[in-house]
Amino acid sequence: MACTFCGTNLTIPENLRIKSQPKVETNFKKAETSRPVEIEASEMLRKAQPIAIRAWNLFTMWTWLKWLIPTCFVISIILCIVLVIILFSLSL
Repeated sequence: MACTFCGTNLTIPENLRIKSQPKVETNFKKAETSRPVEIEASEMLRKAQPIAIRAWNLFTMWTWLKWLIPTCFVISIILCIVLVIILFSLSL
């Protein structure tokens, strides 16, 4: 290797030499499609619509149950307490 400043020839030891990088191919073959991307996208959206509707329905049912279950639990506890009070007062 020649020094760029003074032009002296230098020998670089093997362990300090930079290894050459493998060449990367840049000639990728494009996948040939028979249909334009816009048609494929609309078809995929049409196929995905029932799945999205079912997901939305499950989400709304979950939010409703998330409110309903604790409410029913609290109401049942209150009714049990009232029933115990009534039964206790009748036994006296």
